[in-house]
Parts: sequence; structure tokens; C-alpha cells
Amino acid sequence: MTFKTLWLVSERDRKARRQIFNPNKTLLLGENGTGKSRVTKNLFWVFGCAPEKHTIASWDPDTVAALEFAYRGDDYHYLVLRQGKRLGLFSMDGGLLFAADHMSAWEAYIATFFGYHLKLQRPNSTRFSQAGLDYLTLPFYLDQDGSWGASWDTYTTLGQFKNWKPAAFEAFIGLRPNAYFAAKQLRDEAHAKLNEKRKELEAQRLAFHRVQEVLPSNVPTLDLDAFKAELAQLGHEAIKAQQQQAALRGKLVALVNLRERVQTELQLAQSAHRELMADLTYLSDLPTKSLECPTCGTVHENSFHARLQLAQDFESMSALVAELSEKLTNAREEEAIVRGDLQEMEKTLVKVDDRMHEKKAELRLEDVLAAHSKKTLSSVFQHVTSDLSLAVSELEEEEESHNSKLKSYDDKNRLKEVGKYFADQVRSLSNLLNVPSDEQLSKPKPGGRAQTGGSSAPRSMLAVHLALLRTNVEHGDSPLFPFVVDTPQQSGQDDKNLRSMIEVLGRSAGDNHQVILAVEKLPDMVDASGFEIVKLETKKGALCSADFDSAVHFLHEPLKRLKDRIEEQLARPSEA
Repeated sequence: MTFKTLWLVSERDRKARRQIFNPNKTLLLGENGTGKSRVTKNLFWVFGCAPEKHTIASWDPDTVAALEFAYRGDDYHYLVLRQGKRLGLFSMDGGLLFAADHMSAWEAYIATFFGYHLKLQRPNSTRFSQAGLDYLTLPFYLDQDGSWGASWDTYTTLGQFKNWKPAAFEAFIGLRPNAYFAAKQLRDEAHAKLNEKRKELEAQRLAFHRVQEVLPSNVPTLDLDAFKAELAQLGHEAIKAQQQQAALRGKLVALVNLRERVQTELQLAQSAHRELMADLTYLSDLPTKSLECPTCGTVHENSFHARLQLAQDFESMSALVAELSEKLTNAREEEAIVRGDLQEMEKTLVKVDDRMHEKKAELRLEDVLAAHSKKTLSSVFQHVTSDLSLAVSELEEEEESHNSKLKSYDDKNRLKEVGKYFADQVRSLSNLLNVPSDEQLSKPKPGGRAQTGGSSAPRSMLAVHLALLRTNVEHGDSPLFPFVVDTPQQSGQDDKNLRSMIEVLGRSAGDNHQVILAVEKLPDMVDASGFEIVKLETKKGALCSADFDSAVHFLHEPLKRLKDRIEEQLARPSEA
């Protein structure tokens, strides 16, 4: 596989970058802050990987990345494009081969595209999922923010699977063929299901035992149908009585409200009646023909007509008082009747309740449950456990079948040969990189990293990566990605050791891989003749305005096709 051209575009900053790579070796030379890491990180981010600190500082998180690459020969060119969560793969004639806005769908496709079939187990789950390119490309990439330490921290997503290192690195170097890991996944899935069924069967046994202990040993024989019919009849009677009681209570509430309203109206009428009588008496006894209001000073005539009107109001109020008194009497009588009916209904409910208690005295509910449960528990348990036992037997046979197939791939001679080859490569490369013998990886195993410190640690890490690549070429069957190294100048490497790192990685990886190396400086006397040197001299110059128009022109059509395809895919479920 060969990286051809990387495109980066920030619409926010109206800046872009077009970086062409030498098909053999490219050396990105520049001080800190000139954009080396921006270039190298995006080489893998564009494939769906998650390099450490991909978006930091002022970097536009919406930057679009696109990479032209050749795979299986120069006649097979492709373009991979990423905009946020949208990813697409194009053929170089512009055809959109695949588009996704979900990482799981993309990982499944792109892994198949590169013939990577490793599936790993999710934490705290029996589920296995396709490993993405984070795991395939891990040996091909040394990132200055996550790769030079004692742990494999190149990508932020490596915690999505448990115990992933043995499978990922053994598959990479060809310690076992890909078919082994496919068979191992099937065996592990069957084993996980088998354990679940065994736990379920044991839980059923324990539950059955506990219920047996709780149930009484001697229970009566029951006519369950008759008992249920009697209970149903009592239930109907109780419901009917409760409904009648509720209706009477509603009627009583209405009568109480009526009685209180009429009583209030009667009190007001009686008060007005008394006041009118007092006024009439007062006017009749008044000797003068006029009366001055003490409040406003208005003079009123004490005429016969005025006294006649007052007498008529008095008579009308007397009639109203009589009418309201009669209404109040009727309301009280009807309220008394309803209260009596309500008391009778309460007695009826008490009788129904007493009959229910009589039934309970004759036969307790726990006796009903015990008798019924005792009769059916054994047959139910036999039915459930029979199904579970059959499932356990089938899964045991399936696991054994996968184990047999797994053993057929587990070639001891191959394990020994490949393991020895890898260990020899680690030791040989460690010596070439001037790693002291007492600080070298004592027993090199796939996925192991030296725990040494100081300036020798980065050289030891580089030796492990180069050994993985060499062993992969010799015995593995995964694609040969370019080897990308960001800043080997770690832990204060002196010129001598930095020179050996650059020269050794160029020779060791350059025969079978395209090499892209980012360094801050070239030490004196270093042999970099095989590299095409790209100088980065502008601070914060990963993107520039000069490349913006050409990059937008180049990516406009692929971005449109990617967006349209994803929108079509999102619309399909709603149409269905």
C-alpha cells in the first residue's frame, strides 16, 4: 500500500494543504509547531482511527481530510475521505464504493476491504465485534503523543475490546493464520453462551430447591374450579355493593350541599325580613313628614306611598322565608333517608366481607398456592431444565467442534518458528539501535514493549515496531501499510543515536514499506539520501491559504457525493 497525496481543508480558516508523498521515502523536516504531526495524524484519522490529540489548540475540528492511495499495485488507486463522522471510499474514477456515518458500519467495511477479519470481545460482554483499522495499523504508526511510552496508547479507542493484544499482534506477525482467529472467535462465542446456559440451569435448580423448602409438606386436596367460582361470585357482589355505595355517597354529598345552600339563603332572607319589619314600624311611628339621611344629608319624604311600598316588600320577603323554610325541611328529610340507605349498604358490604373471611378461614390462600404449586412445580421444572439441559449439551458439542478445528490450526512448529524469528529480529534491531543489552526486551513476545527508561526506551520501541513489520512480511498475511514515524527525537536522543534511528528504520522498513518520517532536525553525517525531504518552515503552517482553492475544487464533488449518499441511506428507514 502506498500513500499518494493527503488533502486537508478547513473551511473555517479558508486554508488547506496538499501533501504529496514519495512512493518510497518521505522525510518531513521542521521544528516544533510547523505541522509535521498534523500531517501524520491525519494519515490514519482519515481511515477512521483516533490518534491521540488529533484536535488540540487552534486546529479546526471540522477539517476535512482526504487521502489518495494505491493498494495492490499502482493500477489500483483509491480515495478515502472523512468529514467528521462521515467516511467514504472512492475509486479514482470517482465512483463511491462505500459511505457511512457510523463507525461500526465503516469499520466492518474497511476491514473487509483490507482483508482484516479479526473479531474481538467487548468488555463485560459475550459479544464479539470487528476490530477496526486502529488495531491493524498500530504497528505501522509511531505517534509522538502516544506511541513512545511503555504502553500501546497510539489511539484513544484501544479500550473498546478486552485482552486484545495477544490476538491482534499474533495475527499481525502470522504466529497463527487468520483462520485460527476466526475459529477461536467462534469457539469463544460458543463457550460464553455455554457458561450462560450453565448458570441459568444452576439458577433454576436452586430456585426449585428453595420453593420446595418453603411449601408445607401436608396440604389439602382442592377443587380449584369451585373455589374460584365462589370467589368470583363474592367479588361480583362486593363490586356491585361498592358501586351502589359510591352512588349513595355522591347523592348524599349533593343533598348536604343543597341543605347548606338553602339554610344560608334562609338565614339571609330572615335577616332581611327582620330589617324590613323594623323599617316599617319606624316609619309608621315617625311624627314628621320628612326624614334626613344621617350619612349623605338627603331629605326623604315620609309619605303613605313609601310606607305602602315597604309593606309590599315585607310581604314578599315573608313569602320567600316560608318557601325557603319548606325547602330546608324537605332537604333534611331526604338527607336522612339517603343516610339510612348508606348505612344499610355498609351493612351489606360488611356481610360480604364476613363471607370472604369465612372462605379464608375454610381455606387460606397459601394453602391454595401450596397445593397447586406442589402439583405443578415438578413438571414445570422438568420441562424448563429439559430445554436448558438440551441447550447445554448442544453448546458443549459446538464448543468441542470448534476446539478440534482450533487445534488443527495450532501448528507447534509454526509457533516456534515465527516466535523465534520475531524474538531474533527484536534483539538484532535493538543491537543496531544501540540499546544496551541489559535494557533490551528480555523475552520478546508479540505486543510486548520494553519497560526501560531514559534515551534507550524510544530506540527499544522502534526495534519492536521494526521487528513486527519484518515478521509480518515474512510470515503474516495483512496489508503492508506505509511505516509512519513522528519524531524519533524522544528523551533527548544525541546525534549519534538519532542518526542510527533514522538510518536503521529507513533500511529495515524501506525494502517492503513506504516510509514517512517526521523529524525536527537531521543530525550531522546522517545518510538520508533515500528520502525525499519536505521542509516545513512556517509556524502553525500545516494549512495555508495558497492551497485552499485547489483543494476545495478537488474535494467538492467527492464531498457532495458522500453527503448525498448518506442522506439517501438515512431516508430509507423512514420510507420503509
